[in-house]
Amino acid sequence: MQVIALYKERQKKLVRYVQRFLRSHAEAEEVSQEAFLRAYAAEVGGATAYSEALLYTVARNLALSELRKRTTRASEQLDACDLDLTHYGNDPEAQAIDRNLIACVERAMAQMPPKCLEVFQLRKIDDLSHAEISARLGISVKTIERHLTKALSICRATLDDTESRTTIMAGEENG
Repeated sequence: MQVIALYKERQKKLVRYVQRFLRSHAEAEEVSQEAFLRAYAAEVGGATAYSEALLYTVARNLALSELRKRTTRASEQLDACDLDLTHYGNDPEAQAIDRNLIACVERAMAQMPPKCLEVFQLRKIDDLSHAEISARLGISVKTIERHLTKALSICRATLDDTESRTTIMAGEENG
């Protein structure tokens, strides 16, 4: 079996190749392993003659598929993110949390590139669908999803930074 020998010989190189797409060593290992399994199945089943080009093509396609899944998941998470902060009522503590969250989102928005910010505002503030934003801005839905993924990453990083500073300040007050 040519694939098994090639697996042993090329595994590290293939993992590095896939990691360039995914930016995660663990995910690159999983995708590489899946690519080898699929290439092996194709060889055993006689569906196609095995080649190194086939292996790298399968790995690239699996990596791109994983990136599409990530974009979809991030977009769904962003859609699920509720920025309507009026539901807490008159509780002073909840209002303080609301103000801090609004300030955090404003800081995140200030860090977004202009087109990313525009897409974020159209989706989260104007509540337009991806297709409506695409039509309005003349860019593809995939580009909309990429901008929203980037916006979500910036929001998360800003929130994480804010939480870290809050934890440090609380520790200094208690210590």
